[in-house]
Amino acid sequence: MHTLVQGIRILFVLMLAVGPAAADTVKVGVIMSSSGPFARWGEQFRQAIEVFQKQNGKTVSGHTIEVIYRDDGGPNPVRAKQLAEELILREKVQFLGGFVFTPNALAVADLVTEAKMPTVIFNAATGLITRKSPYFVRTSHTIPQAARPIGEWAVKNDIKRVVTAVSDYAPGHDAEVYFSKAFKAGGGQVMESIRIPLATTDFSPFFERILQQKPDAVFVFGPGGPPTVGLINTWASRLKPAGIKFLGTAETQQIDLPKIGRSALGLVTSFHYTETVDNPLNKALWADLVQMFGKDTVPDLASVGAYDGMRVIYRAVEKFGPRVTGDQAIGLWRGMQFNSPRGPFRIDEKTRDVVENIYLRRVEERDGKLVNVNFQTFPMVKDPWKEDNPE
Repeated sequence: MHTLVQGIRILFVLMLAVGPAAADTVKVGVIMSSSGPFARWGEQFRQAIEVFQKQNGKTVSGHTIEVIYRDDGGPNPVRAKQLAEELILREKVQFLGGFVFTPNALAVADLVTEAKMPTVIFNAATGLITRKSPYFVRTSHTIPQAARPIGEWAVKNDIKRVVTAVSDYAPGHDAEVYFSKAFKAGGGQVMESIRIPLATTDFSPFFERILQQKPDAVFVFGPGGPPTVGLINTWASRLKPAGIKFLGTAETQQIDLPKIGRSALGLVTSFHYTETVDNPLNKALWADLVQMFGKDTVPDLASVGAYDGMRVIYRAVEKFGPRVTGDQAIGLWRGMQFNSPRGPFRIDEKTRDVVENIYLRRVEERDGKLVNVNFQTFPMVKDPWKEDNPE
């Protein structure tokens, strides 16, 4: 009897020590660009994550979600891989997220596959990325998703001859191919396809070449930030006076419109997130960003990619707990759908890529501010690159 009582006491002490379910810290490593010319991306990732955690808490089922940030400095595959190794091996993260640039995402593909590390791509948008590791999912967009609809629209709206001018890296190539494919299919003519080196700051020689050909429009893809602002301003000074229209994807995001100025009025682009989308989640994202980071803070594609990236991570921890495996997370994420600040959102069950609305938008002035306003929706678009390149 004494032995039995002693055994019960020991068991009771152990239960008190462990608790009903031991609380653990779940570490999320985010690799992003927070220094150099693309530092804005990292700032927006961090701000959106902090808003998400304000709205949803920093714990899931009693488990603390700790976000560990690392700066890759921009397009730097070697650095990105080093950071991923550090986060996996030294920090023991359970998830990776972030990745502004395609080369950086591709650099970690073999590593995350070997580690079976569930990895959420917040931005990098080349179509083939999710093919490179079975542990990749994406919460941003693909460039073919955004470029094809505006090609279809342009040829139906009195634009018959176009020159394409894109940044010379994988996303730019995707934009060129899928705009041109849709435009030609409708009977349009692509007069020339120009690829602009990524480090370019003076776009005048390229636009002078375009001016000589007198197309109806130029289709542009830039890398975002100051280079894209410079690109649009060069169009406004060189091509706009000649009546050559501008077509693009993310080039007129609202965060850049004050720097571009009134020359942006009327520009037509196509994209998966428009800042003026009228839904409760987008209004809440706006409100908390402004409250936490100042009245001039504007959500952007980086914001919504990180915000929804955290949502899928939280759901995996909620479902499987802090010891969630890569296979469990990926299995849960396949086919996952929810409402997003961008509108309806789904992860394709087969490709692990995003399915979402693509909006055609036009820059207008409202209440003294330049904003994008949607005028046509292509509902729940899948990545056309994967449709064209089946496994």
